[in-house]
Amino acid sequence: MRLTRLYLDAKLNCGDTAQLDKNASNHLIRVLRTKIDTPLILFNGDGHEYLAVTLDDNTKRTSVLIQSKQKVDNESNLSITLIQGLSRQDRMEATVQKSVELGVNRIIPVICQRSNTRLNTDKAQKKLSHWKSVAISASEQSGRCTLAEMGALCTLQDIGAQISDISTRILLDPNADRSLKDVEPNNNKLVIFIGPEGGLNDEEIRLLKANEFTAVTFGPRILRTETAGPAVISAVQTLWGDF
Repeated sequence: MRLTRLYLDAKLNCGDTAQLDKNASNHLIRVLRTKIDTPLILFNGDGHEYLAVTLDDNTKRTSVLIQSKQKVDNESNLSITLIQGLSRQDRMEATVQKSVELGVNRIIPVICQRSNTRLNTDKAQKKLSHWKSVAISASEQSGRCTLAEMGALCTLQDIGAQISDISTRILLDPNADRSLKDVEPNNNKLVIFIGPEGGLNDEEIRLLKANEFTAVTFGPRILRTETAGPAVISAVQTLWGDF
């Protein structure tokens, strides 16, 4: 039987009692109908899984006893940053979810000239909080014990400061004359840029190339923005990662 995995933002120690938050408790007790003394797995992003057992059926603050821990080594040898042009809500959710399942380490949402969504400061913070929750759920489902970092919403002009380290930088461009298999990575650090629904204009492409992005085409078909990121991540994991 597959055990339920839940994220807990707290330090976890064997022998300690921990309390789940309201959302996790409600999901565990009301949705999954978990009984007392049911085993489950907790993780907090430190690379370990913690085997625990439920002590009560409180739907708001379920108590669990942490019994043991195990190091989990299922992270890719690649360190992948996805820079995603801001798209509509459901599309951004799909991108975050599938990218985390495929092993991305960092996601940076960026406002492009053709982004169909414009957010003020308050809405941007709420969206970032929501995307972080989506990323956590994807880690719970996929068995990852580390959390992908969700970068702050930025503009295209801020990209250089966001990725100052040495990395192989890939820009998906249907008009490029090179394919992904023509790229030779400098190291294990990859940055992938995916434009929004309307794509990137010529000025934006020139700016990215000035920031050492290599434009590549990804086959004869045009991909939707929420498909492109996960598809390229899958491809680089196959070419150079752990697929």
